[in-house]
Amino acid sequence: MTVIIWCQGSGDAVEYFIYKEGSIDPWDKQFPLEHGKKAKFCIDEMSKDFAGIYKCYYKSLTGWSEHSDTLELVLTGAYEKPSLYVWPSPVVTSGECITMQCSSSLGFDRFILREGKHNLSWTMSSQQHTKVSFQAHFVLGSVNANHNGTFRCYGYFRNNTQVWSASSDPLDVLVSESPASQHKANTVENFIRMAMAALVLVTLVILLLEAWHSKKVEKRVTRR
Repeated sequence: MTVIIWCQGSGDAVEYFIYKEGSIDPWDKQFPLEHGKKAKFCIDEMSKDFAGIYKCYYKSLTGWSEHSDTLELVLTGAYEKPSLYVWPSPVVTSGECITMQCSSSLGFDRFILREGKHNLSWTMSSQQHTKVSFQAHFVLGSVNANHNGTFRCYGYFRNNTQVWSASSDPLDVLVSESPASQHKANTVENFIRMAMAALVLVTLVILLLEAWHSKKVEKRVTRR
């Protein structure tokens, strides 16, 4: 894939530099676009060589800026995909505990479990299960609506933590509300409805009293 990294600074920047962690020399340098506020760095074809952690600086007439926040660029698809399973079921009730197992015949040092909708991520060291199987168990206790989504897992080796395997097949997890939670929610909804009805009733009574009082005052004025 083609990857574009933007580095944004101030309007007085005259040149931007981007560094890859582990290298003393800049990976690339570019002149600013859009009146000096940012520069564009392009990777025409993503490969293992470009995976890593980056940071950028800009140079102005008064000196150098501080470095940017670091950016981790991860390559996926470098190795065969692992397998992902869930116990007791991908359909569970809120508050329950589920265990997700990521396993592979490759001797990955670590596995990563990710969920895209809520941007959730967990990392665990791999354990050798048999001579040809390595796995990690991700225990998600007391799941809730935030765990609804599609999960995938990846494996990687310790010597290059930004080069991952292909993703496992997606696994959809559905968390439904427990009966107790549903009852509580219904109770709250009923209380709100009753409070609103009471407020409307009080408002009507106040309006009627004001109308009655106004008529009473009018009668007194007419008699005089």
